[in-house]
Amino acid sequence: MVGGKREGAGRKPGSVNKITQRAREAAAKTGELPHEFLLRIVRGEAIDGHAPEFAERMDAAKAAAPYYAPRLATTVVAAQVSNMPARQLTDDELMAIALNGNQQFTSTMN
Repeated sequence: MVGGKREGAGRKPGSVNKITQRAREAAAKTGELPHEFLLRIVRGEAIDGHAPEFAERMDAAKAAAPYYAPRLATTVVAAQVSNMPARQLTDDELMAIALNGNQQFTSTMN
């Protein structure tokens, strides 16, 4: 077996896996949305006389997941109050700012 990058190896950009292709074809026949069809597979419902096996159900769950639970992005918040990093403030100082507000509060989001 040869390792490393090889010309022409791997999945081609824009290619779809088998379960996604079958979902699109079935949706075109029934008018059902692809994610609805995928959920039927996940539930183990027989489709055209074929009862999906566990591996097919798992593949369908992976394909349907982005429709229902988008990936979360990481957000970093850096805050500074009165020219002092928020981490250096006491709990009482932070509570006072939370309750009363502070005109000197600045924040940046990355």
